[in-house]
Amino acid sequence: MKIRKRIMSVLLAVCLLVPCFSNVVLAADGIIFFSDLETKVGDTFTITGTVVARNDVLGEATVEMSYDTSCMQFMEGEGVTDNGSGKLVYTGSGNGSSDRTEFTMKFQALKEGDTRLEQGTATVTTESGESVTCEEGYADISIGEGDPSKIQPVGKSAEVTIDGVNYTLSEAFSEAELPENFATGEFTYNGETYKGAVQANSGITIAYLVDDQKAGSFWVYNTESGEFYPFEEIVVSDTHSIVILNDISDVKLPKKYVEASVEINGQAFPAWLEPDRAEFYIMYAVNNEGQKSLYLYDSSEHTYQRMETPKTASTPKKKATTWDKITEIVTDYLLWIMVGVGCLVVILLVFLIVLAVKLHHRNVELDDLYDEYSIDSDNVPGDIEDRKVVKQSKSIEPDYDDLEDEDFDDDYDDDLDELKEDLKLGYQDDDFDGLEDEDFDDDFDGLDDDDFDGLDDDDFDDFDDDFDDFDDEYEEEPVRKSSSKRAKKADTFEMDFIDLD
Repeated sequence: MKIRKRIMSVLLAVCLLVPCFSNVVLAADGIIFFSDLETKVGDTFTITGTVVARNDVLGEATVEMSYDTSCMQFMEGEGVTDNGSGKLVYTGSGNGSSDRTEFTMKFQALKEGDTRLEQGTATVTTESGESVTCEEGYADISIGEGDPSKIQPVGKSAEVTIDGVNYTLSEAFSEAELPENFATGEFTYNGETYKGAVQANSGITIAYLVDDQKAGSFWVYNTESGEFYPFEEIVVSDTHSIVILNDISDVKLPKKYVEASVEINGQAFPAWLEPDRAEFYIMYAVNNEGQKSLYLYDSSEHTYQRMETPKTASTPKKKATTWDKITEIVTDYLLWIMVGVGCLVVILLVFLIVLAVKLHHRNVELDDLYDEYSIDSDNVPGDIEDRKVVKQSKSIEPDYDDLEDEDFDDDYDDDLDELKEDLKLGYQDDDFDGLEDEDFDDDFDGLDDDDFDGLDDDDFDDFDDDFDDFDDEYEEEPVRKSSSKRAKKADTFEMDFIDLD
């Protein structure tokens, strides 16, 4: 009985030991290590990596590594791929008989200081396909003072200056670093073709630039202008992302939207201030479907919302109508238009005032003229013939004003002398010499009937005819004016004659 129990105990112990032996075989032990070294700035150096599968033949090995790109730059390595931004991947295998394999990587020192090459994820198997668990290794590098002029960019590169800052156009990036919805492509810069990336839907091209600190990042490259702009991709949902655009030359917003600048992840982008809404900006972006639009950005919560384009805003996709152009011009220059209209109104007002004053002075002059020539304004002739008559009457009127009393008396005396000649009745001229008017009157009064003997009726008839002619002549003569006194129609001339019968 005791013997049987002892046998059962031994069998149980053996059964428990069998799984343990099996686990040890499946989980083979391995290690990865790198060589340490010292170097100088500008010098190249080589780091050796070793993968070991203990107590077994090494099969396949894939090792990921990382390093500080500001301290050193990768130049080349057998079986090593540079995925950009300090990421390296080694892929290799053993020789079929050894438990280990080695690989080398060539670097160049960029600046003084201590840095490290670290191992990341590793996948190692034995020749039979069994997985090997490896301890993580690393390499410490000490970089001393050297010659920075020896530093040379790796692969095809070009110098690029943006806002006074120098960058190196590089092709040292991996597809794993590409932004979402971008694929590897090519572009031309200064006549040379370089590796870059392109978004198929929008046609946006990005390039990889490295600054003087050896830090690389993607920049938007404008293939038309040859300029570089900061690149920033924003994920707004599970299915959509946007790329903020720096070139806003094809967008116009109303005057109330003031242009500004917004910093996002250390890069400045153009934007417009949202009126009366603090911390809100309008930005121009393109989504992963290639559609360009305006987005409202909340700088406080860092959210983005697509918004409708303001009605007065215009883009090259929409052709503005003539009315839209006129409205935009009026809106932009409303103040100057109002000033111009105001000046025009003032000029017209001054013109009307001057015209009214001139008309007033003319009416006053006409009234004075009517008063001067005794013209009744109610009877002013309206046609040309009447005006001629008025003109003629005006030309006659001053003739009477120029006549003096002496002119009138001379004409009257001449006619009176002729009458005296007719009254001589046989007298000779010599008989009247020296006689004055008074003498003539006295002599005439002293005549008696005998003095007129021999005169017949015919003689007196002739006298009557002469007198009548004299009287008719002065009745038909128009009234003449004098400087001191005007003649009146009622004035008459009287002469007494002696009745001879």
